[in-house]
Amino acid sequence: MALIEYLDRDDWRDVLRRSFNGAIRCDRFTEKGRWKMTSSAIDDMRSWLTGGGINRVQLQIDRQMDSYRLASERQREVRNFLKQLVQENQRSLIQLMADGIIPWNQVDFFMACGISESQFDQMWRHISANGNPFEDWMLANGYSHETIDHTCLIKAELQHPKHPIDHTLN
Repeated sequence: MALIEYLDRDDWRDVLRRSFNGAIRCDRFTEKGRWKMTSSAIDDMRSWLTGGGINRVQLQIDRQMDSYRLASERQREVRNFLKQLVQENQRSLIQLMADGIIPWNQVDFFMACGISESQFDQMWRHISANGNPFEDWMLANGYSHETIDHTCLIKAELQHPKHPIDHTLN
């Protein structure tokens, strides 16, 4: 059955989750995995993702829900659940974008990251003005300056470990 036919059933969330998760599994995008037998709902999702990304998935589901005359309340629930699935799978989606499997576009990237363009612009302005979003976040979440300094020191030591000087080495 096509994905839209499942969205009118009581278990539509489970089906949408299985279809979305099944579509973004990396082996589905390899040459061998592309031709594996799978459900038509997963095939729908995979073709929409590779054909235009997250926006394409939303557009196709919206079109099909309208054509299928799905109740407006269910349509709203499906849209919200799809956003939730995107957030739950942000690492996989961003990796698929980085690998060129899902076409990259700014809107999909922001959606996968869970931020809006205006939030990104605000962060960018803050960083450009020598702001430190990490420190701001830690302070906003109750961490002391001492803890922040200690965390930054540990991070610096991990990135640049001090090696003992051995004068016998060339």
